[in-house]
Amino acid sequence: PTIIGFALTRLILDSAELLLVAVAGDRRGSGCGARLMHAALQTATARGAAEMFLEVRDGNEPALALYRKSGFSEIGRRKDYYSGATTERFDAITMRRRFD
Repeated sequence: PTIIGFALTRLILDSAELLLVAVAGDRRGSGCGARLMHAALQTATARGAAEMFLEVRDGNEPALALYRKSGFSEIGRRKDYYSGATTERFDAITMRRRFD
């Protein structure tokens, strides 16, 4: 079998954190990321999470769209947290989704 993507999360008490979602370049846009997100959210709730947090680079529109579609909303920013390939700097956007 070929691995085309994965999601990495952790749980501390009742708060889950999405650390990484990765999808192979030739599979992006195929819905794999949405399926990984769905599985990560289901696993977190099954393990007792009341909420999930994540952090994403400002300007990463595909990731932001996926997270918003998955019910996350922005709760904060870290100014100039990420560096680009040159001297460019990007904010880190902190997002949260609560489970009801």
